[in-house]
Amino acid sequence: METIATLSPRQTFEDNIRPAVLLLRVYRLLESKGDIKSKGELLEALRNIVHASAEEDLMLIYNEVFLGLVRERAQIPRSTLRQATLCHLLRQAVVASCTALETYLPALLRKNLPVMIRARGRDFFPHGDDTLQDYLSDLTFSLDETLRLLGDEHAPTYIAGKILGLANFSYLSSRKGIHVVGAILGLSSPWNEIAEHLNRDKRSMMDILDDTVHRRNDIVHRADRPRTDPGGEPQQITFAWTQQAVDTIKHICLALDELVAARVGEISSLTS
Repeated sequence: METIATLSPRQTFEDNIRPAVLLLRVYRLLESKGDIKSKGELLEALRNIVHASAEEDLMLIYNEVFLGLVRERAQIPRSTLRQATLCHLLRQAVVASCTALETYLPALLRKNLPVMIRARGRDFFPHGDDTLQDYLSDLTFSLDETLRLLGDEHAPTYIAGKILGLANFSYLSSRKGIHVVGAILGLSSPWNEIAEHLNRDKRSMMDILDDTVHRRNDIVHRADRPRTDPGGEPQQITFAWTQQAVDTIKHICLALDELVAARVGEISSLTS
């Protein structure tokens, strides 16, 4: 029987970040800044090309990267293509990018945590890391579990499963979550190492990540109204800000993936 290969954490992340990138590209294609043509020489020329009757309503979308003709049968009203409506594409890109982060971090732990525990034994847990200790403060083992683990060759997998069972995935999607995953997988200073790997400012990346996660919460829970004014108007959102948010999450996760792979490979070679 043929077995189906399990997706790597990186493949899982790339599959889930792709919709966010696609939403940005669709927004860019449809962005018209209100300049939607319903008449003119170019539209009439296209009418002839598509053999549309003189009575059919057509809309022409034109910008630096896209020329599109919307036919009446598409049943897309002009209001759908206004800036205020298209901004929902940007909001969904924010949501999709955070979803990619939330699925990636647990996947990275599932793949590498048993390997780290098996290779490093009790030294896999970095003592003196207050953030990590706080995160795992509710992790407990009963006497029965402790006795069961003595001499059990599957103990690393069992311990990893306990830690993963404790994981609050929404908590992981934050600067602390990045630190927890990196630290437990062998990085001595995750954010410093990510910043150096990307040659970017650590504080800036952390702030952008947290702003993006907070904005996702506003979008999902309050239709993009701020927590301080849930009955007010939706917050403004721009293509540039959204592009920065999606790219920052993508860069952080890819850097973390490369750093963890290098660290796991190093530790595995020392213990083999």
